[in-house]
Amino acid sequence: MSEWVPFAVLILSVVFFVGSFLISRRRVMSMKTWQAYLANLHSPKAMVSEKDGSILYANRSFVRLFNIEQENNAYRIQGERERQSIEALLANRCWPHPFIEVTPDFRSSSDTRVRRYARFSALPVWCNGQRTWIVSLEPESDSIYSEPFVENDNQIFRSVINSLAELVCFQDRDGKVVGSNLAFDRFWEGREKEGVLLHSHREIEGRRTQQSWTTNPNGDSCLLETSQTVLRDDHNRIYGTLSISHDVTNWHMMRQVMEQEIEARQEVEQQLKKHSNVLASIFKASVDPIGIYNKDYEFLGGNAAFAEAMGATHDNLEGEHAVDVMDPEILTQHQRIDVPVIEQGNTVKYEDLVMKRDGSQVWYELTKTQFCDPTDDTIGVLVIARDVTERKATQQELADAIMELEELSFMDGLTKVANRRSFDEQLVKMWHSHIREQEPLSLILCDIDYFKPFNDNYGHQQGDTALRRVAEVFQHVIRRPLDAVARYGGEEFAILLPNTSEEGARVVAENIAYELSLANIPHEFSKVSERLTLSQGVATLYPKAGQDYGDVVSMADRALYQAKNAGRDRIASTTEAKVETS
Repeated sequence: MSEWVPFAVLILSVVFFVGSFLISRRRVMSMKTWQAYLANLHSPKAMVSEKDGSILYANRSFVRLFNIEQENNAYRIQGERERQSIEALLANRCWPHPFIEVTPDFRSSSDTRVRRYARFSALPVWCNGQRTWIVSLEPESDSIYSEPFVENDNQIFRSVINSLAELVCFQDRDGKVVGSNLAFDRFWEGREKEGVLLHSHREIEGRRTQQSWTTNPNGDSCLLETSQTVLRDDHNRIYGTLSISHDVTNWHMMRQVMEQEIEARQEVEQQLKKHSNVLASIFKASVDPIGIYNKDYEFLGGNAAFAEAMGATHDNLEGEHAVDVMDPEILTQHQRIDVPVIEQGNTVKYEDLVMKRDGSQVWYELTKTQFCDPTDDTIGVLVIARDVTERKATQQELADAIMELEELSFMDGLTKVANRRSFDEQLVKMWHSHIREQEPLSLILCDIDYFKPFNDNYGHQQGDTALRRVAEVFQHVIRRPLDAVARYGGEEFAILLPNTSEEGARVVAENIAYELSLANIPHEFSKVSERLTLSQGVATLYPKAGQDYGDVVSMADRALYQAKNAGRDRIASTTEAKVETS
């Protein structure tokens, strides 16, 4: 019997080692399998080498959160702050011991103002023969990684929100600010806590509106009206709040003025009821329309100006019915407006254009108030009107002037294309959008060849005409909605081409040269042609974070200089490394 013991021990050892090997094989997954698994997860996940802390793989959420650049299956953290965060979290961690830790101050790369908290965890695994951490960030609030200003897929929504004049603020379920628009940031800069209406969603249910006095960035007092709405998901669970604030100072002041006017007129109404002779005297003395009629539209009193404003053919309306003296369309308009006055006792104030008997038109500001005769409880309407024709004319002139100033501030008065100020603003906006999208941005700088001799010999009036015709050529060629043509200065123009490669920009430049040749603008004093020509410099860049947008202007300027130096009437292009002449 003892002779079988060695064989039994041998068999058991073989089974043990084979089983351990098979179990270990099940625990070791390939890099491809891990990538397929982590790519389908919504929360940020990454594979980090235990040896040197390098990132072997990161899913989309992790890439977006930590501003990671991917190239040829290699991952690199671009931001110094994000890199330090990862290194600090993995420091002094002993592989293969998993851990979970709540850590603060994890922010998206586009918003460093809001302090957030997340559960950081790491799982030790073998992958492709090396020790690896599976790093995971689980937010305490779902809103941390669903904020509307971070997702690349929500750029249109972000632009719309940022274009609003209202102050927009998103808070998560714990009351922390997770997103705001530009108007909110500018208004509450340095005092963000004042802009938060509520500190927790538990304080409200549904919708709440609040008015509060504060100071604007200029130091002036203003009244803000803030509406806060609880946001719920498809399962009716609260995940945050949306607050929208707007300045109602002017409305508040106007309301106070209106209330004062109504109170004053109510006092006058009471006096009129008590003293009918005083009422008659006021009617006759006032040059503004004043009148009273009951709910059946029988006129109880009024002056001549009131009769004319009502469209009657004579001045004394007392005792007559409106249907007998007024145009049916005018009467129908008054009846429609008077409904809230008669039925709810509201005061209605509006403006109306009235045709007078002599054919002239007058703008009246009418205030209609309900009155009740205490003697017989008669319900009716008291009308007090004021001639605001001059004010309306002034308002129209002011509006026209404002529109003209706005147009002039962004448009070159001579050529009717964008001016230098507008060009600079467009360049800044496109620069930042192309950093996010990683698309090429092209710029063409154009200079009219030998324009000074043109002006000196043909005269400045002909020079202005030539500039306008050149601008028309640009506008004829440049047709995409986001392309921008601007007068850069003197006889120099700039053409901004978003999402356009250098080859595409050269095609545009060639089309401009061709269309200008068809315009056939004579220039006998040019040294390169008998007609007006252009020298064009083309530059293309893929904007990067931290790079100055003036680089593309400098490159285009160098290319333009190259075109001029090579004989003019030609196109030159340049990249960051070399200048190429065509």
